[in-house]
Amino acid sequence: MNSAWSATPLDIYEAHVNLPQVGQAAAIRASLADAAARYQPASFLYLGCAGGNGLDSFPPSVRVEAVDLNAGYLDSARSRFPHLDLRLHVADLNQGLPGFAPVDFAFAALLLEYINPLEPLLTSLRTRAAHFRVLLLGTNSGAPAVVDSPYREALLPVGAEFRYLDPEAFLSLSSSCGWLLTSSSQSPLPAGKHFTTIDLESSV
Repeated sequence: MNSAWSATPLDIYEAHVNLPQVGQAAAIRASLADAAARYQPASFLYLGCAGGNGLDSFPPSVRVEAVDLNAGYLDSARSRFPHLDLRLHVADLNQGLPGFAPVDFAFAALLLEYINPLEPLLTSLRTRAAHFRVLLLGTNSGAPAVVDSPYREALLPVGAEFRYLDPEAFLSLSSSCGWLLTSSSQSPLPAGKHFTTIDLESSV
C-alpha cells in the first residue's frame, strides 16, 4: 500500500493530535498508562507506534515490539526512549504482521481505521498476543466530521485514507476471528468526538 503516512512529517501529526481541541494524544497516553497498570505485560506490541506516544508508561524490563509504516517515526521513538528494549519493525499492516515473538499485550489506536480488510490482521494477531486493546475513533451526531486545526491541510492526504469503524461491527468481526470481549467503554474527546475502548482476549 502506497500510504500518505510515508510522507507525513511526524511533527505535523503530533502537533495536531496534541491540540487541546483534538485531545487524542492525551487520551492515548492515558489509555496506555491504564493498560500498563492493568496487564503489567512483560512484552508489548505497539501497532502504529509513530513517535512512541505513551511508552513512558512501560519500564525498561518490558520488551516492546514497535510497528509502523514510517521508518522515520520509529527512529524518533528510539531516540526518545533509549532506555527501553525497543524492537523496531517497518511494516505495512495491510500486508500482514512482521515477525516477532508472541507478546502479552497489544495496542492499536487510530490505526485499524486504515487497515482493509481487517480479518487477516485480527486472525494473525490472535496467535501472537494474549490481550489486545483497541481505540476506535467516533464522531457524535451533529459534530463536525473534521476538527478545525492549523494542520488540517497538511493532513488531508492521510485523512483521505481514514474510514470510521463501527464498534459493534468490529466486535462481531473480532469474535469471528477468535477474540473474546473482556470490556468496552466510551470516553469523550473534544469537538464532539469520542474513543471507544475495546479490550479483547485471545481464545488461543
